[in-house]
Amino acid sequence: MRILKKIERAVGRWLIKHSNFRPRQSTRTALFFYKRWGMNLIGPPNFIASSSWFDGADFSKITLTEGCTISRETRFLTHDWSKYNVGLAIGDSEVCARSVIRPIYIGNYSFIGAGSLIMPGTTIGKGCVIGAGSVVRGNISDFSLVIGNPAKKIADTRDYYRKTDK
Repeated sequence: MRILKKIERAVGRWLIKHSNFRPRQSTRTALFFYKRWGMNLIGPPNFIASSSWFDGADFSKITLTEGCTISRETRFLTHDWSKYNVGLAIGDSEVCARSVIRPIYIGNYSFIGAGSLIMPGTTIGKGCVIGAGSVVRGNISDFSLVIGNPAKKIADTRDYYRKTDK
């Protein structure tokens, strides 16, 4: 049974990656497999690029909501084993209990820019824009425009929308 799940994941990842000739079909293919693998989908996302990568350790730790857009080459990590390695280095006998696995939540109609990295424990609110190449962790409040490494809020997306609407 375990080997069949591994084969399904390999085939599913290949289909997602190679169905990018039609963006809507690529998103439908991705959603089919991600939902099957346990990802939380609250309403349909607008778009998920076929080149995005979601941490497959536990898809149930990832929640995507209605209208969110996931751009190319984005990565979503739900685990952090650095604490495990430090524990080994200092000789901590309880090291396995200290690895970090935290959920990720992407709010309604948020946009995740190309090449962004979403770290464990991140919550992105409604209507946010995450600039390309940003490294995001922690809580991002609704309608935030964040950029950089580490990502910092630089504006309110409602103001950004009004300014660029002219």
